[in-house]
Amino acid sequence: MLASPLTATIYLPLLPLLATHFRTTPQAMNLTLTVYIVFQALSPLIFAPVSDALGRRPVFVVTFAIYTLASLGLALNRSSYAALLALRALQSLGASAVLAVAYGVVADLCMPSERGAMQGPAMGAANLAVCVGPVVGGWVALASGGYEWVFWSLVMYGGLVLGVVGMGLPETARNVVGNGGREARWWGRTWWGLVVVWRRNRKRLGGGGDAEGGVQDEKKNGDEGRQSVRHSFKMPNPFAAVRIIFWRDTALVLWMAGSPYAVWYCVQASIPPIYKDVYGFNDLQIGLAYLTGGFSVVLASYANGKFMDWNYRMTARQIGHTVDRVSGDDLNHFPIERARARGSWHILGVYMCVLIGYGWAVQRRAHESIPLILQFILAAICTVFQQTFNILLVDIFPASPSTAAASGNITRCALSAVAVAILQPLVDRMGRGWYFTFLGLLSGGGGVAANWLINTRGMAWRHHRLGISHVAERGTEMKPVLSTQ
Repeated sequence: MLASPLTATIYLPLLPLLATHFRTTPQAMNLTLTVYIVFQALSPLIFAPVSDALGRRPVFVVTFAIYTLASLGLALNRSSYAALLALRALQSLGASAVLAVAYGVVADLCMPSERGAMQGPAMGAANLAVCVGPVVGGWVALASGGYEWVFWSLVMYGGLVLGVVGMGLPETARNVVGNGGREARWWGRTWWGLVVVWRRNRKRLGGGGDAEGGVQDEKKNGDEGRQSVRHSFKMPNPFAAVRIIFWRDTALVLWMAGSPYAVWYCVQASIPPIYKDVYGFNDLQIGLAYLTGGFSVVLASYANGKFMDWNYRMTARQIGHTVDRVSGDDLNHFPIERARARGSWHILGVYMCVLIGYGWAVQRRAHESIPLILQFILAAICTVFQQTFNILLVDIFPASPSTAAASGNITRCALSAVAVAILQPLVDRMGRGWYFTFLGLLSGGGGVAANWLINTRGMAWRHHRLGISHVAERGTEMKPVLSTQ
């Protein structure tokens, strides 16, 4: 999960150095950032449906191979800006599917009641890369006097992860291995497992007796496996993630996950001009100003994982439901929307107040500690919303969790691109105070409406999407049955 955030942020300190080396303009270098973001949205569209259909493991292996080779090309590229642009796109293609596929792994391994405990530390580690990426990139470039060793460090990272995944990561996709009782096809086995099979076959060939029968059995099983795959595997639709965006229940969840992400992106984009123009920070101090939000994101990711599982248990207790920790709960009969959105009203209120306060604090030139503290709070709240509702997205698409996560990636990238595009024009016209007031009312007010609909209509709309008829709703308990129509 580190690949995409680390690769995106470790590159930022290199922009002036690369512009000088390739004798191009800052605008041309910004184009490499745009290309990275575009492929950051496209990569999950391509690979997430494949991981739901074929398995997580082959997608991890292929994407990390692409990532490592692209990083190698960047490290070796000395003179071509076009090659830089193309290889940066390939690097993003390889790195950016990892997060969506990782959500699928969480759904494979964890019951809905326990997903927060696993996803929290994982997201904390991914967000830690956002903090350390610029520091590592700047330090390596400063120590080496060039950009090459930054890309060589990514080659080493990609090669190491590829080796670990190849040798030791088993297949987890439920449609491939079930609950762990079915053996994966050859592409879903670890490289070490393939070596074991090869050695076993060599022993059979060298042992005589039933060796021929053993080999024939292996060949028969392999032929049956290939026929089964040909009959069961269908080429996944790369636009399946786009279709998810337009369902009523998922559109609300995507807004709750995506709009705070876009807001935090705007806050981060506004940090350099604010702390340079308003507070007179130098470049080092501006870099350090990012750390308050960065560490808040890491802490919030871990704490919110625990909070999500606690909310699930409290909701189950309220409706008199006993959590199934062995087989997992049937979410068709459980108000998972209420469980995940529990407590969101209070957080939304704080969110709007802090965001509006942040804008007016910098507008009125309050002491620099005030916006730094508000950044810490905003980062935590935005992380809570993004993490919680991304997990809800996986919950309500249990058969295709990676595809669902990919739809979240598309939404937050699109919202962030729009928000950053209008940032400076609106700040110039309205001032920072009114701009962040507008942003707080839009994101927070939209969040209030979306949260109300998720709590009151989310489960019914999910049932309608799945073809499930709603028959009873007493108190907080909802009991659906399958439609006979």
